[in-house]
Amino acid sequence: MNNLKTIKERGFASPELARAQAGQSLLELTIAVGVFILIAQGLVLFVLDSYLAGRISDDFTKSSFLAAEGLEAARSVRDNSWNSLSAGTYGLAIIDNKWIFQGIEENVSLQLPNGKRIITIEDIAADQKKIISKIIWQTEGGRLQETSLFTYFTNWQAIAVCQGTCTPCSSFNNRNACRAQTGCSWSSNRCQGTCQSCSSFSSQTFCQAQSGCQWAIP
Repeated sequence: MNNLKTIKERGFASPELARAQAGQSLLELTIAVGVFILIAQGLVLFVLDSYLAGRISDDFTKSSFLAAEGLEAARSVRDNSWNSLSAGTYGLAIIDNKWIFQGIEENVSLQLPNGKRIITIEDIAADQKKIISKIIWQTEGGRLQETSLFTYFTNWQAIAVCQGTCTPCSSFNNRNACRAQTGCSWSSNRCQGTCQSCSSFSSQTFCQAQSGCQWAIP
């Protein structure tokens, strides 16, 4: 009897109390683990969202550059030959350091996942074209994205003409200036002949070389 009293005084719990305390500790541990998992999931989602947002932003920057490059490439093709701008869809390639149209699309997968560049040419008028540079690629989630830029090209060579009144040959007192004019010649220390009329020039280069002439749209 005295021994039991001594045990109680020393604070030894009964089996029921011990089990209750153990259950409470297990519940607290479960709650703590649950809170930790929720925080960890939030951190993972935050890091993943930041990564995906950065990746998407980077891809859009690349697509904008490729689309702008496509318009510049089409402009280069135009400068080489207006007749190359036939209506249709094209890819791009570089041959002998020159841009050319090739195929119906261009593979740009090295820059963007499953990326394609498509140049579309539409006829607006006899001497005007609409050029569309479109970039299509696929995100990591399999979603298709697209960036497009467009511009208009005009065949100024076909529209503009040589205008003005050519300067008479007798107006030139300098041998080189005289000889530079079509229809004029330097003889007996003076400029002679009849200058060629501006309207007879079909080339912008020859027109602008003739004094008094200018290449312009009527």
